[in-house]
Amino acid sequence: MDYQAIIDNLTPDSVIKLMQRLGADRYEDKGGYIIFPTICHNESAADASMKLYFYKDRKIFVCYTECNTMSIFKFLKTYYETRGIEYDWYNDIYRVIVDCAPISEGLSKPTYTSLADKYGNKNKNIELPRYNEGVLGCFVKRYPPEWLNDGISKAAMDKYNILFSISQNKIIIPHYAVNGSLCGIRGRALNEWEVENIGKYMPIQIENTWYKHPLSMNLYGLYQNKDIIRRHRICYLFESEKSVLQLESFHMPNCGVAVCGSQFNKYQLYLLMKQCAPQEIIICFDREELPRSDKYFNKLWNIGQKYKMYCNMSFIYDRQGLTKMKDSPSDEGEEIFKQLLQKRVQVR
Repeated sequence: MDYQAIIDNLTPDSVIKLMQRLGADRYEDKGGYIIFPTICHNESAADASMKLYFYKDRKIFVCYTECNTMSIFKFLKTYYETRGIEYDWYNDIYRVIVDCAPISEGLSKPTYTSLADKYGNKNKNIELPRYNEGVLGCFVKRYPPEWLNDGISKAAMDKYNILFSISQNKIIIPHYAVNGSLCGIRGRALNEWEVENIGKYMPIQIENTWYKHPLSMNLYGLYQNKDIIRRHRICYLFESEKSVLQLESFHMPNCGVAVCGSQFNKYQLYLLMKQCAPQEIIICFDREELPRSDKYFNKLWNIGQKYKMYCNMSFIYDRQGLTKMKDSPSDEGEEIFKQLLQKRVQVR
C-alpha cells in the first residue's frame, strides 16, 4: 500500500471537512496553510489554542504547543488517544483518510463508516473473524535482529509464531482468539518513514484482503498464557505484543497479555475473568507522564477504580525514572521490571 500516495491526494477542502467532523469549530485559511484549534491534545475545541497548522504543500500537521509534526495518520491516532477512544487502525484511521483523498487510478477506495455510526453502537455484538491459517504461508520464518536486540528470544518468537514479510519489510504478528483460531494479523513496520508517518503497528494486507480484527474484543497472548495466568492467579496487562514476548524471556512465569492500545475495557476484563479468574490484574502500560502533570497517573487509577470490584487492581507507575518516556515496563529488562512491580500502586 502506497501510504505516501494517499497523503499526497489529500485536498485542503477534505481536511477542513474532516476537522469539522472531529469538532474543530473554527479555522483560518492563510493560503499556504490552514490553522485549526489544537484538538490533537485538547478534548474540546473551546479549550484549544489556534496553534495547529496544516501545510498544504507538504500535507502535514504541525502542533506548535505540544504534538509537533504529524502526518494525518498520526494526527488521528493522537486525537483518539487524547479522548480515550478505542479505535481500530483500519476502520478509524486508514478508511477515514482514504475517504478524504480523491484516489487516483490504481488505489482502491473502501466504503467509509462514520465515527458517529461506530461510537453510537458500542453495545453491538461483535464476533472475531476466523481466518484460514494457511495464509501465513505467505511469510517466512526469520528472527529480526531488531527484536533479538530488544530482549525477545527466538524461543519466544517460535511460541507466538512470529514471522516476517520480505515484500512489506514487516515483522508479522499473528493474533489468535482464546480458542486458538487465527483472528487477525498485525505487522510491525521496520521502514523508518512508515514508522514516523503511519505508525509502528497496523493490520496486514494480502492482495485485496486486510487481515484485521477488533483489538478491543481480544487480548494478545491470552490463548498462549491462559493456563499460566490461571495457575499463578495474576495477570500483567501490557499495551503491545512486544512486551508479552519480552516477558517470555524473563525468569518468571509469563502471565502477560496485551490490549494492543492504551485502553482496557469491560469485555477484555470479562475474557480474563472467564478464562483465568486472576486474583490481581497489574496494569503495565507504557510510561507517558509529562513533567508536573498527574493526568496519566489519574488515567491508570481510574481504570483500576472502574474494575476493582471484580478483582484486585494495581498499576506500575515509574516514579524513579527507571524507564524512558514511551517505554514499556519490560523494555529495560527483568531486573527493572521486578523493581517496578514491587513498587506498583494498589488501587483501593
